[in-house]
Amino acid sequence: MDPHVAWWGIARRASVVVTAGLIVGCGGGGNGTAAATASPTTVAGLAAYHGADRQQLLEAGARKEGTLTFYSGPTSDVNRALADAFQAKYPFITKVDIFGASETDLINRATTEANAGQPSFDVVESPPTTTIVLTENKLTARYFSPSLAGIPDELKSGLRDGLVDSTTVRLSYVGFGLNTKLIPESAAPKTLQDLLNPALAGKIAIAGSTTGKRWLGSVLHALGPDKGKAFLQQFATQQKPTVQQVSGRALLDLIAKGEVPASTTIYSSHVAAAVSKSHAPVQWIPIDPVVANVDQLALAARSPHPNAALLFIDFIMGPDGQKIFPKYGYDTPGEKPSFSVWIPEVGKSSQQIQQEVKDWDQLFKTLFR
Repeated sequence: MDPHVAWWGIARRASVVVTAGLIVGCGGGGNGTAAATASPTTVAGLAAYHGADRQQLLEAGARKEGTLTFYSGPTSDVNRALADAFQAKYPFITKVDIFGASETDLINRATTEANAGQPSFDVVESPPTTTIVLTENKLTARYFSPSLAGIPDELKSGLRDGLVDSTTVRLSYVGFGLNTKLIPESAAPKTLQDLLNPALAGKIAIAGSTTGKRWLGSVLHALGPDKGKAFLQQFATQQKPTVQQVSGRALLDLIAKGEVPASTTIYSSHVAAAVSKSHAPVQWIPIDPVVANVDQLALAARSPHPNAALLFIDFIMGPDGQKIFPKYGYDTPGEKPSFSVWIPEVGKSSQQIQQEVKDWDQLFKTLFR
């Protein structure tokens, strides 16, 4: 089953099953427009607190809590590194439980726990498709963090009155990857139109995964629906790209081995790692607009350990946490790239995202066989 189809099924069930009666701690203690005058007593109040004693208040509360539950995608190495560094800074946090899973499983688990009245997670880091569904179903709380100041506003979701629904903490960029021994520099594309160069005919592959469909979406976004479809049709007919039913990382491995000359669906971080670790003959080229995969950070509306959760959010978004991501091949939101970036999910509801995914999938299957 396509992961986006599975995700949408879970999202729809979440919207039906989760009710307002299950959500507590969403009022009082601060409205996010000014510093509260008294110590907050709810998750929402604590999340919105701007007082000068915020750090001391969170540390005191976290000492009593002593633990944290972190939901995230299945990228265990970087998540464990974040947790270990957080505990090194705050040794009174004696345990950080990490549940790493797909977007579908994260939504399913969070929803099931809410319905059972047994919320367990404190912080979730995941693609926007997850945080949007959780937010729409009132499973997240709007929050303030002093580290928000270092992140561009366009990478914050639901920014109002100094609070956010979620915020981007790491990014991966999708662009053109090539084997430098098989594709001459003269044929390396710099623009979408360059992809039509006859020298590239029969040499380009596209990942058949979600990555390939997001790339297709970026072309439609750049050129507009009609011109974008016309370009893609010409690209498919003239260049005859092959579809590889593998991930972007696996496709890069084929390029590095020389089995595939080039692809439009390669991650910059994967190329950087391949060059650094094995001196692979590969190169990454951004073609505007570069589609970005992002992970966002959200706070649970019923966080069992809200003080530790907010300290963790501050840590991940701050310099101590952000310096960890590049070690694992991720870009950070404080870095401004030299190319234009497009994040498909920005400003959209889960229904809008689902419809877009369906449209891309249908067009992809029509054009690329």
